Amino acid sequence: MTSSRRHRVAFLLAQLGSDAASGFEQTLRPLGITPSDAGVLRFVGRNPGISQRAVSEHVGVGSSRIVAILDRLESRGLVERRRSRTDRRSHELNLTELGRELLTEVGQLARQHEQDYTATLEPDEVEQLQDVLGRIASARGLSVDIHRDSSVN
Repeated sequence: MTSSRRHRVAFLLAQLGSDAASGFEQTLRPLGITPSDAGVLRFVGRNPGISQRAVSEHVGVGSSRIVAILDRLESRGLVERRRSRTDRRSHELNLTELGRELLTEVGQLARQHEQDYTATLEPDEVEQLQDVLGRIASARGLSVDIHRDSSVN
């Protein structure tokens, strides 16, 4: 591999990342949610009773932004806030039944999006690519759960 090809890795990752993100956004559009909404739903679903503050910290957005996202999800009946039993100043977050159903749909769409996106690769190549990208993401301090979308900061 020549050095000129090696210098194109970040460019190709950026190009593919933008394309994958745009495709996923379009995939979610019929459900009326954004990829950021889906990430918050997934995180709350995996961590029932988590505080708004913890979600804000994990997602990497300010508390006022996470409140806006949660307000939108709550108004759709996807998330519910309950006053914490241990700290009355805090709210615990849980998915509603509708939120769990939507998250199941999101998961199915995400898996299909992934399959479509990697259709030209053999299964062992997909595993190898996932491993390499995972190591790069880890080295850069990126979350494997939440895409920190700059539009939500």
